[in-house]
Amino acid sequence: MTIQRLLVAVLQVYSWLIIARVIMSWVTPRPRNEILLMIIRVTEPVLGFLRALVPLRGIDLSPILAWLLIQLLMRLIVQVGS
Repeated sequence: MTIQRLLVAVLQVYSWLIIARVIMSWVTPRPRNEILLMIIRVTEPVLGFLRALVPLRGIDLSPILAWLLIQLLMRLIVQVGS
């Protein structure tokens, strides 16, 4: 596996974790759910940074922004690698 493929795979997994976090926030599972806590621990550094970068009252657009940035980064990696 090339470094390009590995980076794209890691970014793809991370984007799925962000989507899972959004969905789980709608469903509101038990707050001590180990899967939810793991997803929050993994995604919060990026989402927290984006939340501070683009502060909006009442609505959190950080998951959308993070997902879009990850998609852009994956495209750039693929284009540079080919």
